[in-house]
Amino acid sequence: MDKYEELEQLLTQALSSTEEPSEILNQKIKHRIKERKTMKPVRKRIAIALTAAFILVMSGSAFAAWKLLTPKQVAENFGDKSLAKAFDSENAVQINKSATSGDYIFTLLGMTSGRNLSDFKSSIQDIHPDRTYAVVSIERKDGTPIPAMSDENYSEPPFIVSPLIKGQKPWQVNIFTMNGGYYQCVVDGVIYRMIECDSIEMFADRGVYLYVGTGSFIDNQKVIYDEETGEISLNANNKEAGALFELPLDVKKADHDKAEQYLRELLNPDPESITRGETDTGDEDALDWESEFADGIVIPESIREVTYDENGFVCYEYNGSSLKSSPDYLFEDGEVGVWKTVGIFGDGEEQIALQLFKDENGVVTGRAVKKAK
Repeated sequence: MDKYEELEQLLTQALSSTEEPSEILNQKIKHRIKERKTMKPVRKRIAIALTAAFILVMSGSAFAAWKLLTPKQVAENFGDKSLAKAFDSENAVQINKSATSGDYIFTLLGMTSGRNLSDFKSSIQDIHPDRTYAVVSIERKDGTPIPAMSDENYSEPPFIVSPLIKGQKPWQVNIFTMNGGYYQCVVDGVIYRMIECDSIEMFADRGVYLYVGTGSFIDNQKVIYDEETGEISLNANNKEAGALFELPLDVKKADHDKAEQYLRELLNPDPESITRGETDTGDEDALDWESEFADGIVIPESIREVTYDENGFVCYEYNGSSLKSSPDYLFEDGEVGVWKTVGIFGDGEEQIALQLFKDENGVVTGRAVKKAK
């Protein structure tokens, strides 16, 4: 057997490993969640080349991820140069852990946290400037490529990627309630999802998980919450594919008082403070999307009525970039007749905004607008 045959055998053994979760009692707990941020748009794909020497030095759980993009490359693929730099810094954590469940292999590639890490800023960052970004990949276990999002044969089931905090009920504290959202793309048959949410570093001394799986929300069918210990584990009776990763956070970055205050505001929000929306972040560089694209050039062929998925979420796609969001997030009660920018994509040379409009009859239309130079 030559060295290439040995390498192929090693890869086959590493990529064929599966694990079954232990039997755990399923709890019937009522849940109620509400999406609060859009799924963000994507850019065109990029390629990656790795040498055999690099593959051979990888070990353990990282071995299975040899063919995947790095978090830095994923951020570059979305045109976010600042975040790509952050993923390449000392503060970033490279993880590369994989888990197989159902028909999928889920890999947690890495994460980073901090202020002003992304080129793409939204109003929520004015209120919650400390953000966490994490990148996961999703691939089919049998190796069948997932079609590109613009492909007519694209048939992706819904996936959810969410941080979960030990000691907090998953259906109360998750990516939806933590002001989260994500970017997503398909590169060489693999889904890459980059999530962002309020910083999880303040919970480092408690324990933080990342759940990845099929479905649209977190409930007690997917995970089990132990009321006594606060531990969160996979539900062995779950019929959907799912994986639960423990995040390797630096306990020195924990902030107990800040975490307690955050949870109080999250679980018992003050309507008056939400209405005021007062904040002083000191970030004078935060982008105002509406003004940035006020003189933009509308792309005529992009104008079309949106569609809706089985959960009632608004869906819009243009040139491989897509978004999906709850109508409650996009428009306030009675808000009609205004184009609203809900996401941007592109690089420093050319940026395009995705905008939505609701008329007096409730019909929502989407369009793409190119930023004027």
